[in-house]
Amino acid sequence: MKILLVGATSYVGRRLEKRLLDEKDVSLRLLVKDARQVGDETVKRTEILEGVLRDNEIIGKAVEGMDVVYYPIRLLGAAWEPEEFSRETVRKFRDICIAAGVKRLVYVGLRVAEHSSAERLGHVIETGNILSEYPEKIQTAWLRVGVPLGSGSVLFELLRNIVGKIPVILTSRWMDAKINYVDTDDVVEYLVRVKDLTVKENLIIDIGSEQMSFTEMLKDASRLMGLKRVFVPFPFATNHLSSMLLMLATPLSFRLSSVLIRALESGDIELSGAAAVNAERYFPAIAPMPFKNILRKAIHELENDLVMSRWVDSLEKISYVSSEEDIAQAVFRDVRRMDFGDLSPDKIFRSIKSIGGREGWFTFDLLWRLRGFLDKLAGGYGTTMGKRAGLDLRVGDMLDVWKVVDLEENRRLVLEAQMKVFGKAWLEFKIADHSLVQIAHHYPSGIIGRLYWYCMVPFHAVIFRDMIRSIIKQAREMP
Repeated sequence: MKILLVGATSYVGRRLEKRLLDEKDVSLRLLVKDARQVGDETVKRTEILEGVLRDNEIIGKAVEGMDVVYYPIRLLGAAWEPEEFSRETVRKFRDICIAAGVKRLVYVGLRVAEHSSAERLGHVIETGNILSEYPEKIQTAWLRVGVPLGSGSVLFELLRNIVGKIPVILTSRWMDAKINYVDTDDVVEYLVRVKDLTVKENLIIDIGSEQMSFTEMLKDASRLMGLKRVFVPFPFATNHLSSMLLMLATPLSFRLSSVLIRALESGDIELSGAAAVNAERYFPAIAPMPFKNILRKAIHELENDLVMSRWVDSLEKISYVSSEEDIAQAVFRDVRRMDFGDLSPDKIFRSIKSIGGREGWFTFDLLWRLRGFLDKLAGGYGTTMGKRAGLDLRVGDMLDVWKVVDLEENRRLVLEAQMKVFGKAWLEFKIADHSLVQIAHHYPSGIIGRLYWYCMVPFHAVIFRDMIRSIIKQAREMP
């Protein structure tokens, strides 16, 4: 069976790609925006095309000869590319699939209420309707899922951060809304098996587990994590205050916190229970995993650096395709070079890749955290993003306030700043001969951008000098 997976570097996309490669009868083709994000092992086992949905020529090449096509998977917390929900783009994509003789289109989205007026959520239904418009020409399997829960998911990060950081938890009205959750790995299994269904008509399949309120989830999570937490009802909290508290305690920005709270409180995310779930009819062999088992598995994967993907992998408003061109035009640079003697480049690079997440940022980690906190107050994501895994970095990974935009093992690592820097900024590490070169680049936006750089120069002098020394020192201590 020939399969095209569009958007294989998203949170669910990475997991689906790996699972499809385990299928014996599958020949897999990927369409991604940046092929550098695809792992070496995947490159060996798949055909990879680079492009975007609005490029009709590349879409035509991508769907040619395919039996099953998976439309980009965008669930809670992920970025929606504007073209993915453009009516014209969706129609064109469908029509190109029809012309190419594709047998089945697979589309997956949140279970969104029909009346939803929330930003973008209404487009989930509209996109499904457009893709399903001509059942006589192409079959569409539309999977409507509950809120995904698993390592790296938005829901898991909310539970983990709130329970882990706050001893006294204030419960607001929105936290009483019943959430129909689903294990992320179960979603992947449904997506794999839907390709083999023998039915010929269009399908709308609702997927989910039991209902639980967010408060109930927090209580179960605190018990599973062995943490005593006090829950205090706070019914008078406004959405603005709730969004602010959620932003400060979790990796979510203020805007995303607001969208989530409004969606849950208003019922924009469909919260109807098991009666509306018909997945068992088509997939009787799949038993949805209970909440506590999902949470145990997610905690195990997090603690053992087994997180395959995270919701921030396709975070909104983060782009890095043109970074090389932009870096070359940077106006300001802080360049530092230090000889590392007889140390191997491998040790130096491992030390570089260890930066961030639980390991922190060496001596001045507190200053980085403070910078992240200020970024949060300004509407950003701050340093609470953390890190997917210890030393396993790849292009596209978030690293606290940075995103990996280029990675050449034992040679070069480039991070692009995702905080408010009044322009663009990058942190580059290069190994040249027996020297480590560390460069901070800044491309300012107007006069404010230039003033920002000059204000930061005294801090750079201290922080970046310590950083390059600490990287080499840590490398010397490595086995």
